[in-house]
Amino acid sequence: MRLVDFNLSVAELDPHLKLFVMQNGKPLPISSLELMDPWLIVVPGMSALTLDQFETRTKTVSGRMQLGYLATRPRKLFGYHLRNAKLILG
Repeated sequence: MRLVDFNLSVAELDPHLKLFVMQNGKPLPISSLELMDPWLIVVPGMSALTLDQFETRTKTVSGRMQLGYLATRPRKLFGYHLRNAKLILG
């Protein structure tokens, strides 16, 4: 999923939703972002960014960047779902 597509699809959601990424069947909090052209990598950590914090940090990033996470190599994120007031990317 490209950053521009993600931003358009979440525009009307609560900006205080916390962001998580699904890895190995578990939702992990997204605590930071890393640019690895053409990827915008979500990085799990201890505390989750809010949707508002994510949008603030990506304002200057090209909308063409592909959202992904790192396993042995960057892997594409295809979408998200809402569960228990969490925005879980997967």
